[in-house]
Amino acid sequence: MPSQQLTAFGLAVMLGCAVPAIESAIAPPVAHAQALPTGTFSDGEWTVRINYQGSALTYYGRNENDGSSLFLSGARTSGSSSRRIYTWNNGGHRYQVTWQPSDPNTIRVQVFAPNGREILNRLLYR
Repeated sequence: MPSQQLTAFGLAVMLGCAVPAIESAIAPPVAHAQALPTGTFSDGEWTVRINYQGSALTYYGRNENDGSSLFLSGARTSGSSSRRIYTWNNGGHRYQVTWQPSDPNTIRVQVFAPNGREILNRLLYR
């Protein structure tokens, strides 16, 4: 990943930490009986932990190179039963996890800047 994208993502993470996540207050709860991509996924550089806490799906992302991290709660769910998309919004940035129940040990993590430009796109594994 070019250093400009790393810098942009680092800024996004820092902004995300400074701006409270209000998504959980307005997002509909995720059905508890539904299969979810919970657990820890990583590629050595990025780690994402997804949990179901209370009535909200949570996202904890960490850059293993610099230690920056971000916690979000209250995902919006979209997609289909074979390809689920979980989206968290924070400070204008969109954090998206795509998961296929047929491949439960892999997620795709994408981060989009407020202008819609993709600043991260990685496959992470359990």
